[in-house]
Amino acid sequence: MKTRSYFSLIIIFLLIGSLLVSMFNVKFWKQEGQVIKWDVLEYYGYLPSFFIHNDLSLKFTDEPGEDWGKKFWTLAAPNGNKVFKMSMGMSMMYAPFFGLAHLYAKLTGEVADGFTPPYKFALLMSCLFYLFFGLLFLRKVLLIFFNDINTAITLIAIVAGTNLWYYASFEAPMSHAYSFSLISAFIWVVIQFYRKPTFFISIILGLIYGLVCLIRPSNAIIGVVFILYNVTNFQQLKGRFGFLVTRYKELLVIAFMSFLVWVPQLLYWHMQTGNWLYYSYPENECFYFLSPHIADGLFSYRKGLFLYTPLMLIAVITIPLTWKYARSFSLSLLVFVPLNVWIIFSWWCWWYGGCFGQRAFIDSFALMAFPFASLIKWLTNVQPVKKYLGYTVIFLCTILSVFHTAKYYYGSIHWDSMTRDAYWGSFTRLRPGPEFQKLLKEPDYDKANKGEDEY
Repeated sequence: MKTRSYFSLIIIFLLIGSLLVSMFNVKFWKQEGQVIKWDVLEYYGYLPSFFIHNDLSLKFTDEPGEDWGKKFWTLAAPNGNKVFKMSMGMSMMYAPFFGLAHLYAKLTGEVADGFTPPYKFALLMSCLFYLFFGLLFLRKVLLIFFNDINTAITLIAIVAGTNLWYYASFEAPMSHAYSFSLISAFIWVVIQFYRKPTFFISIILGLIYGLVCLIRPSNAIIGVVFILYNVTNFQQLKGRFGFLVTRYKELLVIAFMSFLVWVPQLLYWHMQTGNWLYYSYPENECFYFLSPHIADGLFSYRKGLFLYTPLMLIAVITIPLTWKYARSFSLSLLVFVPLNVWIIFSWWCWWYGGCFGQRAFIDSFALMAFPFASLIKWLTNVQPVKKYLGYTVIFLCTILSVFHTAKYYYGSIHWDSMTRDAYWGSFTRLRPGPEFQKLLKEPDYDKANKGEDEY
């Protein structure tokens, strides 16, 4: 019985171990142009510029003799200064591992410029480190409502049956696994706050929430969980606001700690742009809230969430089951999910550039674990035919997602130009066939920037 009660914990170790095996199998940290690339360059640039070059203004990149453009991606502020497009939340997450890599490079004689293999390896390990603790927090929360077996199955599905696996292994330093882990911790701390709202819990809650928002400001809507946790009717909602009013001191602590996380970012923006608040994206990269691409984002062959991560369709459909098995999160889910869908698919580039599936949703998979776990629990109490049919569907959806992951890695799922013909024409293939490229349809990014149809 003791082994059984810790089965979900063993599953976490197995999942992290499997991800570790995937990383060591491909050894991306030894490959030129891998790991620190694309968005990661913009997340990461704060660290080498500050700790190695001692110059966040990036004036050193004006010096000749090196192709700095391959290492530091910046935009020009109105005053002409260089400014990073991405906020520094991810650099804060990377920082301890960057420090260890820098120390190792110094001690071993490795080139200590922030971009050699030790730094890349450290970034990959940082993802597994945070994901490990994120899964531990998610497990702790799930075990409040579900048994160990239900929790274990849910953890397997959320990691191995979604694109979280890809973004925790092959593109691990991207922000999504980190945000998933922070939101997992946030949910657990919210529960602790309502059990006993101490100043210490308030400090932790504020720090986590501030970091969640700094990494990806649109994830600020996870605050819905803080407001609506364990609220199931209008009377309780009124009581919740009354309770929060009486706990204004703790709320002020939460707000102050969230603000404190943002202080370095505000100082950086002021130093580089002269403004305390600065929209660091180009002006034409914005949200079109009145014309979201919801149908495309959920069902299209290019990046349909439900096509490439079918378990999320199951999770959304089974949200009503949380009313019976995880009622504390029912209202949060009913508010958060449509709001999250609307915000994500209102972004001008609703397919989020070159990536696998709808990566923007990975951050919230911790919350989506509750309807999925509710389904698993419901299946244990139904007729055998329904039970086996349900488990078969879940298994097939998981296998399909794993297959999609392999296909994307080997190139038979394109990063931004998939079509119905391309999808089905290469469905049984890991590698693209001879006609694959002809069946793709590249989106027009310039049109999308203007809020027009990308075709």
